[in-house]
Amino acid sequence: MNYAALHFRDLALSSLLARDGTPADQPAALLSSGERERSHLIAVNKAARQFAIQPGFRTTRGLARCPNLLLLDPDFTAEKSARSETLAFVDSLVPDFELTTPETYLLDLSTLLMASEADWINQTLSASNYLALPLQIGLGKTPDLAHLASLCPNQADPLTLKLANLALAKTFPLPHAPVLQLWGLQTLADLAGLPRQGLAERLGKELAQLHDIAHGKHHRLLKLYRAQDHYHITHQFEDPVANHEPLLFMSKRLLQTLCNRLHHHQRAAAEIRLTLAFDNGAANTRKLILSEPTLSPDVLLRTLHTHLETFKAPAPIEEFHLEIIPTLPRHAQHQLFSRGLKDPNEFADTLRRLSKIVGPNRIGIPHQLDTHRPDIIALSPTTPDFKTPLVPDIPPINHLPLKRQRPPIPINVASEKRGRHHHPLALLTGPYQGPIHKTRGPFPLSGSWWENGWQQAQWDIELQNSILLQLTFSPPKKWHLMGIYA
Repeated sequence: MNYAALHFRDLALSSLLARDGTPADQPAALLSSGERERSHLIAVNKAARQFAIQPGFRTTRGLARCPNLLLLDPDFTAEKSARSETLAFVDSLVPDFELTTPETYLLDLSTLLMASEADWINQTLSASNYLALPLQIGLGKTPDLAHLASLCPNQADPLTLKLANLALAKTFPLPHAPVLQLWGLQTLADLAGLPRQGLAERLGKELAQLHDIAHGKHHRLLKLYRAQDHYHITHQFEDPVANHEPLLFMSKRLLQTLCNRLHHHQRAAAEIRLTLAFDNGAANTRKLILSEPTLSPDVLLRTLHTHLETFKAPAPIEEFHLEIIPTLPRHAQHQLFSRGLKDPNEFADTLRRLSKIVGPNRIGIPHQLDTHRPDIIALSPTTPDFKTPLVPDIPPINHLPLKRQRPPIPINVASEKRGRHHHPLALLTGPYQGPIHKTRGPFPLSGSWWENGWQQAQWDIELQNSILLQLTFSPPKKWHLMGIYA
């Protein structure tokens, strides 16, 4: 077997029981946060499962089945400490492993020399005694088979794993568990016995992938765990500074250092967090999100400069703290006949400068709202994908183009009421005046009745000089010139 999986079952609950020295035969359960009367069980130990208590039970239901059930509240500090200990333990076993879930580790055993698999399992279990945490070990020829084996108690065959338990684990795709239960499928072996093609046609590719995993045909690469590096640096001035020029001067050198560290770890900057400490004891923190991951210190410095240009410090600055949030470098294929923005970060910097001038909510991407009300456009602050050129979907135009008046021009119209609607007869004011020769309409429109409702009747008219116009009437007596047809 080339892979092993170490599964620390119910780590959040087990860490509390180990900390308090609770006996193994004591039924215990971990509560969700909130009042006990309304909370439910999110984890139970082996002793509680003997009373048929399952995660998801209400507290009252669990106590009805076992009056001696020990109820524990979550302790995130103890859970974090237990995760650190298990991580250090796994790191001492092999150099390469994957942190699949907070409770499960996948190990690559190809570089280890061992007498036998049973000896290695026994040695690992003995070495983990100091953790005082329940540990299940599974071996497999693929990472996923080893993972499935670790979910089975007593190192049983992974194909004997019940589908109901696999659905609760939520680590493998099992979107149609109720359907499989109606089919009479109980274990993973039952699923593996079905034809793959028919399974994929009826229930989708997720179950087809699980079918491949059960047969050992799905061999993926491990996502090797590496300790997260923190890219931050702090500088304290000898004397507090009153403007941002010394801060930018020091930031240029510090950003170069941080970018070199990012390049060494094959990462790029996605966000800058700037914290300023003032001599009056106050502090200010600002997140500066980049439009595209970058490794250029000049781009990062320009982003800081744009922010500091309009920032008014309440007091002289004593020190500042720079932190870069890393991400994977972005690579995009260039288009042959079209291209996106040459420098998305420079474009985003220009937008930030413009927003300081015209206001934060006056720059964006115009888009038409999903409403029947005509000519309603809003600005979206969402940053587009500047690397991919936009190919607009232009619908066919089967009518005369309308040159809209923005905003619509209020006018006085001579009209008469016929039934429910006012019919226009002549334009009395506005840029186009005179009697109306022909009309088409009315076309009543309304909407947003659940908020500030709107209602109007639209008219297409022709004057005596063959000018085509569009009018709207809004109750009780408002007429507007919406535009002229070309």
